Amino acid sequence: MLLLFSFASCFAQQSPTFSIIGSDTNKEVLKKNMRLDISKIKVENISNKPIYLVWETVSNTFPKEWDCSMCQHGACQIGIPKGSSFSKLNPDQQGFIAIHVIPENKTGNGIVKFKIYDKNNPSYFKIMTFEVQVL
Repeated sequence: MLLLFSFASCFAQQSPTFSIIGSDTNKEVLKKNMRLDISKIKVENISNKPIYLVWETVSNTFPKEWDCSMCQHGACQIGIPKGSSFSKLNPDQQGFIAIHVIPENKTGNGIVKFKIYDKNNPSYFKIMTFEVQVL
């Protein structure tokens, strides 16, 4: 009986340790001679312990001509990297993923999706979506 309980508790999903604040999708529309200075989706640590969130780029259809960068809680990168991790988020602390787009006078549409999860609880994850249309 103890073995069965141990086995079941090993595979039981842990409670979520973070939540997305507001919507998990941002839709942005701008003119080709403008720039998207920032589009941000926030997350919050809802646990009672510090957490370390990890993210991965699931897909990216931004036109190659667009100059893009992204920031996460604790760092910024040129372009849209394959993934990284946040700095530590303490209980009740908020973090974010944000994108920046300079379309270089190139019209088009693009979507980038990020999978985000707690490195100690990877079975619970959320998808953040940024949709950008340049007219």
